[in-house]
Parts: sequence; structure tokens; C-alpha cells
Amino acid sequence: MMCVRRRPTTLSGESDRRRSALFIAQFPPPHHGQSVMASLVRDVFLQAGLSITVLWSGGARNLEDVGRRTLTKYFGFMRLVFELSLMWLFGRRFDLAYLGFVPWAHTALRDALLALIAKGLGNRVFVHVHGDGFVELLKGTSWRSRFIRSCLRSTEVLAITAETARNAARLGLFARVIPLSNTCDDPGHPKEPAESGSIGVGWLGNLDPRKGVMDFVDVVGKLRKRGVAFRATVAGATTTSLSVEALKDHVANLGLADHICVLGYGGREMKAALLTSHDVLLYLSRHDLSPLVVIEALAHGNIPIVIDCGGLREMVGPQLSQNVLPANLSRDAAITRAVDIILGYAADRSLLARDKMRARERYLKAYHPEAFRGDILSFINEDDPRSADATPHKSALAGEVR
Repeated sequence: MMCVRRRPTTLSGESDRRRSALFIAQFPPPHHGQSVMASLVRDVFLQAGLSITVLWSGGARNLEDVGRRTLTKYFGFMRLVFELSLMWLFGRRFDLAYLGFVPWAHTALRDALLALIAKGLGNRVFVHVHGDGFVELLKGTSWRSRFIRSCLRSTEVLAITAETARNAARLGLFARVIPLSNTCDDPGHPKEPAESGSIGVGWLGNLDPRKGVMDFVDVVGKLRKRGVAFRATVAGATTTSLSVEALKDHVANLGLADHICVLGYGGREMKAALLTSHDVLLYLSRHDLSPLVVIEALAHGNIPIVIDCGGLREMVGPQLSQNVLPANLSRDAAITRAVDIILGYAADRSLLARDKMRARERYLKAYHPEAFRGDILSFINEDDPRSADATPHKSALAGEVR
């Protein structure tokens, strides 16, 4: 069992037969980390010349449907299992199979069963782990944990943070554990910040109080009282936890309607425009593992202010670690610390410019799409780790982390 960090590579010579891949995955919509990353992995597989077959049903129709248990979803899942079972019965086989897995969600059992079926269809099965709690789930003693362990045994895990990869590798359960950081498109070098004027502070994401959107509103309320010049924007899609209209009402009730622009999700173009105009991403989530919005912010030169949960400290990197707030801070203390950091940037534009540059450098070093593409091309071009012909790799448990 090994955890390996790949070097970017190009696809080597192929046999006459075109390799095939089965994707048991949902692509956007809805737009969330798992679906977006699945589509990016698929794109690289296609660029590598693989023949792709996609099967999916029984997922959420939109963000408001995420987390709901409905008859439509159950019937959709049953249809998916039936179609996969027919493939197996008729001898359909693939070189590679790919699916996602979210440990904390109620769908973990569903995804584990799909992984078990995929092992009968694919010579190699890649399980892309999104969300925290993967190792804790697999170490459990309940029937649920034991079942999931048996389903995932001998698969190859794609881990979106180095810590997840290290901890999963120590279990000795998988054929291989591969660190594969999330990514986003490169928007190009951001413009230099103005030497004076207001600072742009933003929060972007699917509207969920666990992701710090209400904390953002309270930080803005304190900034207003301190008299600092700022522009504040919240942009996100309605979820089962919070709607755009409810957030607007909350902002208005606090007397902040003239200070916070609340927008719904307007697509990639709107997100890019907002990040281009922002200087700081204030994202006090206590729920995420490796949120795409932080990578997108780094790409645009937005300085992140985050809570030390999941892989966020790793994502932000050592040069901006002063903006990673301790997880044990109370909500009020975290809000106060965030206000102080923003006030520091407002008072020192050279500090603002320096940290915006550091944010962009972090993206280029750790999350650029070329590195992502190279890593995928590397591991899909290797031998099956269960094969006697597989080339052994040096463990990356103590190796380089981007």
C-alpha cells in the first residue's frame, strides 16, 4: 500500500485498443465541488484519448434538492444499479472506473455500493474522496463502517488534501492512495490593487450557514462601525438551509442593505467578475475540506481569511497562515479576528498588495490546472498497482506536499 505524489507526465504509447473508462458520476448541474471536479477529471480522460461511458441517475436535480431523500432519487438509484448490473451480466468491462465519495453524507452507503459494483466492471477503480471524515468513517466499528470498508477495499483513492492521503494510506486498505488537489481555470494575472479607496470583501458559495455566510454579515456590520471604506458582496445559490431572499431580509433587518450586495448564483462569468473586483475572500466555514471557492479566490489574487478546518490551512499555504483562524475560537472571537485582519489591510496598502501577490503565487504553485492534468495523466498511465508488473513507488507519506 502506498501514497504517491505524481510528477506531471504525458500519455505514453498506447496499444492498438483504445482504453475505456466508466464514469459513475454526476456532472453539473447542480454546481458543487464534487460535480465540478468530476467534470474536470472526465475532460482530462477525454484529452488522454480514453473512450468514456457515463452512467448516472438518482442524484439531486439542483442545490435545493441536495440532501433530500425522495422516491424519485431512490427509483433513480435502483435504475442505475440495474443498468450497471446488466453491464456486468453481459460481460461489459472497462480499463478504468471512476466515482465520487462524500464520507459525511447519507449518500456514503450509496457510493460504497457503487464502488463495489464498479470493482466488477473496471480493472482499476478510482474513488474520488470529497469531504472530511473519510478515515474516521472507515475506522468505525458499526455495520455501516464495516460494509463501506469491504466495498472500498483494493480501490485507488484520489484524496484532495495531503492529510487525507496520508491518513488513508496508513489504513492499508487501498491498492493506492493518490493526492490530487482540486483546481480551477487560470484567470490570468490579477490587476494591482489601488493605492487608495475601498477594499473589496466577498463571500461566495452555496448559501449554507455552516459555510460562514452569517459570520460574513456580522463582520461587515462591525466594519461599518469602524468607519473603514469597503465594498461587500455575497453571491451564492439558494439551498435547503438558506435562500437568497431570506439572506436579503436578514441583511435588511440589520440595517446593512446599503452595505452588502446580496446576489444569487449567476454562473462562472459572474463569479469571475466578482473575484476580479475583490481583494479579500472572507470564508469562515467550519464545514469544508477543500472548497473550490478558496482556490478560485487564490487564482484571482484574493486574500483568504478562513477557519482552520479540513484542508484549509494546507490550501492557504504557509505565507498566508496568519489568516487561518484557530478552529477552537468562538464565533464572536473569530469575527473579531477577521475584522482586525481586514482593518490591517485597509491601513497598509503595501501589505494588501504583498498578500494579494502571495495568494496568486499559492495558486500557481499548488492548484494550477496543468499540475492537475499532469497528475491525472500520470496515474491513469501507470500499471494496475495490484499487478505483478506494477512499478513500485516511493511512499509520499513524508514526501513533498504542494
